[in-house]
Amino acid sequence: MKPLLLSTLLLTSVLLPLAPVSADTVRMMGAGNVSCKEWSQSRISMEYFSAGNWILGFLSSTAWNSGDDILDGKKADILFNAIDEFCTKKPEQTIAEAAVELANHMLDKTSPE
Repeated sequence: MKPLLLSTLLLTSVLLPLAPVSADTVRMMGAGNVSCKEWSQSRISMEYFSAGNWILGFLSSTAWNSGDDILDGKKADILFNAIDEFCTKKPEQTIAEAAVELANHMLDKTSPE
C-alpha cells in the first residue's frame, strides 16, 4: 500500500505543479474527474475510496510543492467534509475543482465559497 501511495503522490507532484490556476485551465486526470454529484452519491463505494485518495494525493502534492505544511493537524474526514460542502453547492463541478478551491483556501489564496 505504501509504494502505491508514494507512487501516486510522486506522480501527482510531477504532473500537477502548483500554480494559481483553476481546474478549468489545467487538465486533471484520474478520479479527480468524478463529478461532485457522483462523489456525493457514492460515499460507500469503491469510486468514493478512489476519489478520496485522489483528493488526498492532490492536497499532499500541493503541500509538497508549496513547502507549506497545509495538512498539519488535518484529518481526511474533515477535508472530505469541505469537499462535501463544495459539492452540495456545485454538483455539476468535479472533485478536482473542489480540491483546487480547498487547496487555495488552505494556502490562504482565496476564501472558501
